[in-house]
Amino acid sequence: MAVKEKGYGELVLLEKKEEGYGIITLNRPDKRNAMNRAAQAELRAALDDSRDCKVLIITGNGPAFCAGVDLKENRELRGQRTEREYAHGSNSWFETNEAVRRHPAVCIAAVNGYALGGGLTLTHNCEIAIASEKAEFGMPEFGFGTFPGLAGPATIRRILPKHAAYMILTARRIDAHTAERWGIVNKVVPHEQLLPEAEELAKHICQFDPVLIDFGKKAIRDLELMPWSEGLVYGGYIGALVRQQSNAAMEGLERFAAGQKNPGQGADALRGS
Repeated sequence: MAVKEKGYGELVLLEKKEEGYGIITLNRPDKRNAMNRAAQAELRAALDDSRDCKVLIITGNGPAFCAGVDLKENRELRGQRTEREYAHGSNSWFETNEAVRRHPAVCIAAVNGYALGGGLTLTHNCEIAIASEKAEFGMPEFGFGTFPGLAGPATIRRILPKHAAYMILTARRIDAHTAERWGIVNKVVPHEQLLPEAEELAKHICQFDPVLIDFGKKAIRDLELMPWSEGLVYGGYIGALVRQQSNAAMEGLERFAAGQKNPGQGADALRGS
């Protein structure tokens, strides 16, 4: 059941659910959800207004998930800016993606259609991604005579080098099942099952303690860049911080000792596989 729905100028919609998760919908279907500056500002506002959510599902309205940054607007704005923002804040799409990365909620990309350029970046910056069978993924930047400045590095960090090179150097799209094989998305489902699947997963994650979710997301981000030995030490440090700030571990052990199943145990451990 929805408890709140809010439009931020109607380019981005936020719907909060009683179960503790939210759905953010990119809402420029006539522009394939290309993110102009207004839409990016609304997305950041929606993220700020959903910090009480444990999970956020990000999806798109219409045939596209997100066709990237609005190139037409970028061309029109070139040379018109007067504020000094050279090294900091000059790339609003980077700042928007950083807001996704820093958000305390687990972000699930529910990729309903085209995820191109910046849309691929957004998919990567969500912790989990589920794709409709209709989804397509690509970096068209080479075709425009430039390098994919954000999507390229994000893709290189997340999939095998040969796969990333193919996507960057050919500017061709890949389908949803290829994206699943290459590790861009976790799962592919029939189009009509996309949001139900994402919401089922969101409800499952919402069973966990919010402090644990926040630190878990941070640890995954930090560990990606750490050497093996440092990562092992860091994992123990994160565990200690969680235990200091939450009773989740004590309560979980008590349930286990009493013969009760915790989320993710028993039959639930195989769901969604």
